[in-house]
Amino acid sequence: MAFSSVAEASPGVDGTRNLSMGNATRGSSTGTDAAIINPAGLSYSQQFEIEPIYQFNLQTRTHGLGVFISDSLNSPRLALALGYVFMRGTPQIRYDDITGERESLELVNFGHEVSGVLSVTAIKNWLFIGVKPKWQYVSLRYLDTEGVALDYMPKHNAFGLDASIALNFVDWAKIAVVGYNIVGPNPPARTDDPVSEITGLEVDDDPRFNDENVSRVSDYQRSLGHGLAVFPLRNPNFSLNIDATYDFTSYWDTQNKWTRVTVNAGGEFVAGPVPIRLGGWWDSRGRGSEDDRGYVSAGLGFIRPAKLGGVGVDVGLGFAQQVTGAERSKLDTILSLNIGLRLRPDL
Repeated sequence: MAFSSVAEASPGVDGTRNLSMGNATRGSSTGTDAAIINPAGLSYSQQFEIEPIYQFNLQTRTHGLGVFISDSLNSPRLALALGYVFMRGTPQIRYDDITGERESLELVNFGHEVSGVLSVTAIKNWLFIGVKPKWQYVSLRYLDTEGVALDYMPKHNAFGLDASIALNFVDWAKIAVVGYNIVGPNPPARTDDPVSEITGLEVDDDPRFNDENVSRVSDYQRSLGHGLAVFPLRNPNFSLNIDATYDFTSYWDTQNKWTRVTVNAGGEFVAGPVPIRLGGWWDSRGRGSEDDRGYVSAGLGFIRPAKLGGVGVDVGLGFAQQVTGAERSKLDTILSLNIGLRLRPDL
């Protein structure tokens, strides 16, 4: 159950369905999944859902816990969602102490995100518009030799905004474009430059550092995503999806301006109450091909729609495995779990 570096909006959770399908779900996500990846998609279908999500990253030892509530039942034109994500991780870096001995330093990565989503059906069954204002806080700290907590990177405490627009072509296909962190982006915790000093630690005159467990990708990157979902049976139970994103923050600095690109693909087929999901993505990271990464993903779920005046469920388990782009001992394995309740009150 793992925190993933592909999350475009929240560094804590991707959403189980989104992760299982390689984050290629901007055109087909509804409910709480749409609240995470595409605000406009909240209006795709009418449902009321409460969903907790848990994720964990083994490599950086980062836990993500989220709770989302979405409601598109009460109005044919408006849909709303609220979300909260808590994140806590303990990545480690290695350094040479004053005697030249190799030592490890544990950092604490801590974050909160509170968000609200408003989705509007501008033209019934055709055009949807969504906005997602949010408050986001992230810190990365460590203890010096005196036990004083110091910042490894400046704290990020800001208001952010995502916005999206989606088109539905008579239920055969949907196209979505999403801008993430249009306001409130932050720089990455580390850059490609080697670390030369960590304040408050006693190191030798020519220390060596290894901080690869600290994410090179910004927690809240300013980025653009677009996606196409095709429904061959003109039914949401079977979809084929292809997406792409462009990250304008993680690899942009005063000297270099490289746009990180991801290409995502995924599919879903719902066999009775069981959705079967497959996907994968390619992540270009920085300049050149030496740090490109490739992932495959899959997942299963169980969905029981809510009857009028009743309660349904939406349970999912998904994973993604990095297959290219790093030494085998450092390949990411990502798992995600969600347990959702779907409500349909008889009003």
